[in-house]
Amino acid sequence: MEILLNNERTETNAENLGELITEKLPDTKGIAVAVGMKVIPRDVWNDTVLKNGDSVTVIRATRGG
Repeated sequence: MEILLNNERTETNAENLGELITEKLPDTKGIAVAVGMKVIPRDVWNDTVLKNGDSVTVIRATRGG
């Protein structure tokens, strides 16, 4: 299936958000993830089913001000 990950088209076989994050991101510390315009809590990533064309946004916390 094809999704948008941070506004870039990408192919994945992941069936849920947890699988996608594991597949595409080696380090998941300090990230927040949204599907569409809804932030998805980490504890339900594996329960969040992805559909072809979904837009996933990953935001990584950074240090500094």
